[in-house]
Amino acid sequence: MARIMVCDDDCERAEELLAALRVAGHQAETCRHTMDVLREAASGHFDLVALGLDLPGFVRAGAIEAFREVAPHVALIAIHNSPAEVMQVMARAGVAAVLPRPVVIEDFIEAASRVLKQQRTIMLQA
Repeated sequence: MARIMVCDDDCERAEELLAALRVAGHQAETCRHTMDVLREAASGHFDLVALGLDLPGFVRAGAIEAFREVAPHVALIAIHNSPAEVMQVMARAGVAAVLPRPVVIEDFIEAASRVLKQQRTIMLQA
């Protein structure tokens, strides 16, 4: 069971993603604000964070830089209105996946499962 944080200002979609994560057997929480996700990620309590890159206070690559500064080892899925625009930057920043809005729940669960599996493989090799 993984611990996953969903940080997005689309409350309805965030709640739907939380419900799907819980059905898949994960512990899941949500937050809506920039400082909340940074504080929670820095606490080390999460295996994966799904982060909306268009949150107030976050500007695409700046969001990832801030996140990586406080939580360099936490797996990250980015959510953005125009994923093609940020894909190259995100790959260099170590983002495991970039999903378009509106997020399709099945795609999100598949991406989360893939990212968590990769994370477990890396930890086993360390």
